[in-house]
Amino acid sequence: MKRTKLTAALASLTGLALSATAQVATVDTSSTQAGTAPVVKTSTAARPVVDPLSRAAALYGTYHGVVTDVKTSGFKSAGDIDTALTNLGGHNSDQLSQGWLSYSALVASQDPEFRAAVRDIEGYYGRETFMRGLNNDVRYARSLNGGNTAVSASLSAISADSRRLIGAAAYVKEQAYTLQGAGWAKGKVGNSGAKADGLMTSSRSGIPARGALVTAFSSPEINSVLAQAGQNGSASVWESVTSAASTVRVPASVSRLTSQRSIKRGKEPIADRIATLAAYRIIGADTTSIGGMRNAMQDRGTSRCIYTAQLNLQQCVAAAHKHFEVPFCIGEHALSDVGKCIGDVSQ
Repeated sequence: MKRTKLTAALASLTGLALSATAQVATVDTSSTQAGTAPVVKTSTAARPVVDPLSRAAALYGTYHGVVTDVKTSGFKSAGDIDTALTNLGGHNSDQLSQGWLSYSALVASQDPEFRAAVRDIEGYYGRETFMRGLNNDVRYARSLNGGNTAVSASLSAISADSRRLIGAAAYVKEQAYTLQGAGWAKGKVGNSGAKADGLMTSSRSGIPARGALVTAFSSPEINSVLAQAGQNGSASVWESVTSAASTVRVPASVSRLTSQRSIKRGKEPIADRIATLAAYRIIGADTTSIGGMRNAMQDRGTSRCIYTAQLNLQQCVAAAHKHFEVPFCIGEHALSDVGKCIGDVSQ
């Protein structure tokens, strides 16, 4: 391929060490049938480093796991409502935004042409110089061969996630109306202001990623799932993930036709960050790349959008008087608003 020259005067990159361990995931093929994606499962061997993308994507998956729980089980008590409220509305907006961006990058990193271009440039200039280029110019990675195609695949996966959240929101808000006929749901919420304050306190520190999902996303075997997520024209990968899940798989109804998506005008910096993070993933995480990856994971626009959704959720809950009113708050702000935040990057 034609090698693109790095920009002159590259500044030095200081890597930040990340001390973390995880289990290695394996693929269970015992029940795999033709046309069915392998399932990523965990084992007990140790890995020395968990890169920020894996941990952040697992946190995003943790959020989606609760979405699956709510869609599957609904609300049978005030306790169910409180649990969903805490687990969906208690995330830190910066962390959830980073998780969404990291998952998008992991999908983009599966594009064959982009992977080949990244490896070619890394081999020509050397790992250290290539990482400096990624760190100094966030637009650089997307300019490589396959960069736009890789981002398009990630946007397809993002779009599926957005539709999933908006659909879940409609289901939850419908329950708000249905529950008006249930005796327990007509009961008073109690100190709704305290519930809202609790959400605000939780969102400051955030909800940690589930260990099993961190393990799964740290495994090379997750690539087989991510590659198909980028080709999914209808279903979201997260349909199979619950809050207790230890596996991630592509839904059986997955479409093999790629849904071409492009970045919305004005959102190009997000596409650049996705490609940059994908390039970091392709060359592999070590202590020298952690700092650059963390820098590229920051997207103030999406984080601010999610933060606003959380503030609206807290205000909605504070104004609730009866239990059946809270699901509407959850559906509108903890699900639909977040779905719109992440879906507003593509067209």
